[in-house]
Amino acid sequence: MIVGVHGIRCYRYLTEAGSAELAGVALATEWSEALGLPPEPRTLHTAYYAQLLHVGTTQGSDEAELLPPGGQRLLVEWVSALGAPTEVTMGPGTKPVRQAAEWLAERYGAAARRFVIMLCREADTYVSDPDSPRRAAVRAELGRVLEERKPKVVIAHSLGSVVAYETLWRSPVELDLLVTLGSPLGMPHAFFERLSLGEGNDENKGLRPPKVRRWVNIADVGDIVALPRDLPSRFPGIDAHYEVSLGLVASHKATRYLAQPELARELGPFLPSA
Repeated sequence: MIVGVHGIRCYRYLTEAGSAELAGVALATEWSEALGLPPEPRTLHTAYYAQLLHVGTTQGSDEAELLPPGGQRLLVEWVSALGAPTEVTMGPGTKPVRQAAEWLAERYGAAARRFVIMLCREADTYVSDPDSPRRAAVRAELGRVLEERKPKVVIAHSLGSVVAYETLWRSPVELDLLVTLGSPLGMPHAFFERLSLGEGNDENKGLRPPKVRRWVNIADVGDIVALPRDLPSRFPGIDAHYEVSLGLVASHKATRYLAQPELARELGPFLPSA
């Protein structure tokens, strides 16, 4: 059994399916197809939590200055991690936010600018407050699915890797394999320092979660979310790290990550025989 933990921009599955349960089924079907798994019997289930972070904002909005204060800070920290010069990330008022958005567009294109702003809005809802009810509810939902499904493998994409890492420290479960895809876990200031692993676990930040036997990370060489690209430099608990090339347009897309041969080799021992 595999449990998938999605990243941002997944609220649309709820809008289309009509319920969180059906949204999770739709997402699991999409991930299963990308992995080449047969539709029946279902061997992959998703922990769907997008509704718990949705705050009613228009997901398509790409105005950096409309981000909440925490989202604006996250955006500035993000472009700093991407290598933006100091003059872009410093200044009075909202100037750094405007400059950060402009720098993103110039360096990576308008689509990347829109994507990062959307990610900052949703991610800030999760990471801004370590004790927020929303953050606790997301971890609780993943914990519920893990307890119910008792998987051997967890695959976590993007923001989902942050959710999974925190949950597996706070509520350890036996896992043969944890796979993180396009993970921002190590991004300085934006995520790494804001990880909340529970009482007494802060000193373990960077280590493999307890009861997880193997941790594999996969990062696309052009993924502007997977920072730093060499995640084991901050997380020595990672057992295997693969750098892949998904193509510029799809450098953070979950289904492209799921189709990588490196992941197929790691999952091989846990999949049913043909």
